[in-house]
Amino acid sequence: MELKRKRKKKSNPMENLSPHLAGPVEKDSRVLQAEIALRRNLRTGSWEKYVPGIRTLATSFGVSPATMVKAVDRVRADGWISNEGVRCRFVIHRDVILKSKGKEAVLRTLLLLAPKSGRTEPARGTSQILLQLWELLAPKGWSIRFHLDDYASGKRRQKHWDELVQLEKPQAVVAVLGTPAMAAWARDVKVPTFFCGGALGDFSVPMVGVSSSIMLEDAMSSLISLGHKDITLPLCERSPSFAANLKSTISRKLVEAGHDFISELNAPASDDGGVESFRNCLNRAFAVRPPTAIICLDWREYITTLCYVQQKGLSVPQDISLICLSHDHSVDWFSPIPTHFQHPIDKLAMTLSNWLEDISTYNDFTLLAMVRGTMIAGETIAKPR
Repeated sequence: MELKRKRKKKSNPMENLSPHLAGPVEKDSRVLQAEIALRRNLRTGSWEKYVPGIRTLATSFGVSPATMVKAVDRVRADGWISNEGVRCRFVIHRDVILKSKGKEAVLRTLLLLAPKSGRTEPARGTSQILLQLWELLAPKGWSIRFHLDDYASGKRRQKHWDELVQLEKPQAVVAVLGTPAMAAWARDVKVPTFFCGGALGDFSVPMVGVSSSIMLEDAMSSLISLGHKDITLPLCERSPSFAANLKSTISRKLVEAGHDFISELNAPASDDGGVESFRNCLNRAFAVRPPTAIICLDWREYITTLCYVQQKGLSVPQDISLICLSHDHSVDWFSPIPTHFQHPIDKLAMTLSNWLEDISTYNDFTLLAMVRGTMIAGETIAKPR
């Protein structure tokens, strides 16, 4: 009986790099980054006379052999190397390399900072932004360095932001859901910094994001058209300028419809974060009178609200309507399916990519691009009783 050969576990190329190489290429990088890494090692003298074989290079740089072949062909076309001799080894032409202009310098580093939603996970939507940026920027010679940081609730400048810049030496920084403290830091740091969503406070930093106030207007219009007037938007641990903007929006929509705005009912706020602070905001709203609809800014708030109203014996949407101003990939698993907003991740990533390709845009600190979210009808809104 023939024994089956045990399949050899494929090793991680990042764990077995030659100490002489200038650095690995990230797994998601493509031909251009492999080419840049190869040129960099040739210029720094990683090898004396011959370049290692395709498979060795591919393993060291963390790319496929097919990708490495294309990168080698580009370098060979410039005369840096040639495959000569019986073994067809790649011979290094040092004189040609020394006369070249240094194409390996094209590689640029982007430091992407994102807040944690838990102990180790990135906030929802961050992974989609990261993937989109990689697809757009990698072919243009960008290497993305991704770091999770617990800055969502931070109100002061954090020392390790400077340490990350020193470590990664990026040409640009993108902060997902940036904070006023980070905006203040961005104005001092010498590296161009851009926000993808978040709040600026009293500072100006180039930012692209989905307009919460426009989504709130759409949500309010939908609820008011159904006959709602006791609508609650809890505002926990939001920057003063962001909270004031949303309060102004909800107040204006209610007054336009001929209803009174009651701060404790319509926009209960708290400077503190966490589930208890959020539930306390809901308690204060219900103390005025039970709302017929609640609007949540994110999915943690939505889930907390759903649990809260169920504990009160209320049914959604029969007794109370719910809307979330965000999107979650598992939305179809909810019952009832939430009415929510779809964010155009592709537009956000494309705008950031265009800005990064023209770093001069950073000089315009007032640069702001707000895109519109799309309201997705679900099963959680109905006419009030």
